[in-house]
Amino acid sequence: MAEISKFSLLYDAREDRLIVDTEDAEGGTTRLWLTQRLCRGLVGALVPMLEKATASHMPPQAEEAVQSWEQAAAMQDFGKTPGVKVQADATAGLVHTVHISPGEDRIVLTFVLVGEETRAIGVTHQALRQTLSVMHNLYVAAGWPREGWPDWIADPAALAPVGTVN
Repeated sequence: MAEISKFSLLYDAREDRLIVDTEDAEGGTTRLWLTQRLCRGLVGALVPMLEKATASHMPPQAEEAVQSWEQAAAMQDFGKTPGVKVQADATAGLVHTVHISPGEDRIVLTFVLVGEETRAIGVTHQALRQTLSVMHNLYVAAGWPREGWPDWIADPAALAPVGTVN
């Protein structure tokens, strides 16, 4: 299994799928294809993990505002790394399963391709928030249904209480 050190998300309108272009520590690249159905399940599993990790230390009435603030803070550092450029000889495959392994400070996503080849991405909570934000934007661009997406992903600044300071 190759562990991914860098990845980029894109939408392919012709295929109506999300693309995860990945690069491992040795510079090898892989293109992973994610269907809308797989993405729905992935989002449905990851959003509650983030909410639970953040909600464990706050009163219930503040949850949405804190989620919004955390999301906005995560996006402050986003976009400073150039995207992955897939090599001509890169492996490409349709992902049929994603195994999620939550840890103390990061979550490992193991993508299983048709043929059982795997790629793993370890992401911090901040990187996961950034990834979900990009996925949400790609959902919008694709015209995919957005049920299951919390408001704090779609527009984090709109939910932050007036007068809060980051």
